[in-house]
Amino acid sequence: MSGIASFFAFDTALFLEAFVLLFAVVDAVGTVPIFIGLTEGYSGSRRKIVKHAVVISTVILALFALFGWLIFDIFGININDFRVAGGIILFAVAVDHLKGEGDRSRGLEPSNIAAFPLATPLLAGPGAISTVVIISAPPYSPFLALLVVAANGALTYAVLSSSDWVRKFLGQNGTVALSRITALLIAALAVSFVAVGLKGLFPGL
Repeated sequence: MSGIASFFAFDTALFLEAFVLLFAVVDAVGTVPIFIGLTEGYSGSRRKIVKHAVVISTVILALFALFGWLIFDIFGININDFRVAGGIILFAVAVDHLKGEGDRSRGLEPSNIAAFPLATPLLAGPGAISTVVIISAPPYSPFLALLVVAANGALTYAVLSSSDWVRKFLGQNGTVALSRITALLIAALAVSFVAVGLKGLFPGL
């Protein structure tokens, strides 16, 4: 497959798989109570804050989808190195969610809420960046990764824009339960990433 063809390679099953994975890692629904807490007193500006945060996080993830491999080349890193490292990061994210702590950086006081901490590290944190770089490589493609990032950005905007309704619909317990379920999914995928990466690094395993 030529370079251009591999860049634009698209498979519906892989798209859905990558979409679900990134959505689980970003955990927009689980971010709802955190978002509401961070924007307490900014209720009139919540939609504007969401828009800016989603745009910034989407741009960050898109850049890593396009140029993540250039960064790898500069530092002499390959996909298997990143699969192992990304898997470890994803597993740490999952453990934090299971413990109810969220991202380790989420306890910071909000300052310029849209850019930090909403856009990063809440929406475009190390777990999401790791996932985007991985899904821009075969059997996926950079084009597929960009579509996944854009689709997740749109869904994240919809979820956070409806944060009050989502929390009311799910309830506090429902939101926490969904966050724990996605954490288990992230943990399982993290183990899979590490296993595949180790097999690539050590073919004898």
